[in-house]
Amino acid sequence: MYKDRILDDCDASPYFMPSLEDDSLPRRKEDIKKELEDSQRRAYEEGFASGEKAGFADGEQKAAVLVERLGKIIEEVAVFKENLVKELENQVVDFAVAMARKIIIDEISAKPEVIVTVVKEALKKLQMMGTITIKINPALYDMFMKKKPELMEIHEDIIFDVNANVALTGPLVISQTEEVVTDIQALIANITADVNIVKERKTEHRIHNTEHSLRDTDYRQERADLSMDTEGEARDEGQVS
Repeated sequence: MYKDRILDDCDASPYFMPSLEDDSLPRRKEDIKKELEDSQRRAYEEGFASGEKAGFADGEQKAAVLVERLGKIIEEVAVFKENLVKELENQVVDFAVAMARKIIIDEISAKPEVIVTVVKEALKKLQMMGTITIKINPALYDMFMKKKPELMEIHEDIIFDVNANVALTGPLVISQTEEVVTDIQALIANITADVNIVKERKTEHRIHNTEHSLRDTDYRQERADLSMDTEGEARDEGQVS
């Protein structure tokens, strides 16, 4: 009955259905997105700063280890170089002794009178009492007979004993109480033995110093490692707190 009735001139205001698409929603989404981005940026910056600090400390620790190891390597190289020099020094000494032996033997072969000079020096070291016997190789007999007057000026009572078993380079000068070996080869052998004794002592001293240096290096390395471990633990505790 009233279905099609239209009311005019009334105070009723039109009612609009609410829209599901609110204009404020896009702005809210943008705000949330911006807040998330800000949070992510702050977290990244804080994490980066923390990581950079930790990374710097870690890098500093690694650098310290590398420096320590480098120092140890340098010391080992220095020790190796010193040992190499010492080994070469020993070889040089051996070579020098061998060359000296050759030169002396060649000199005696060219100038056998040198042997007479050595015998004269031996006579001067003996006590001038009683008969002195000079044992010589048969090849030297004629030469000593020519030089006998010179030898008699040192000691008047001298006799010669010719013996093929006596070294060509080493007559024996014998008194009543002592005997002097004038063999050049024997003298060189004695000098070589003395040199070897000195070399052995120097080698023992060098080995002792090397072992001491290596122990000192290992001790410093252990102290450095312990110090870095302590610093690392302290840094970790600081980060946890």
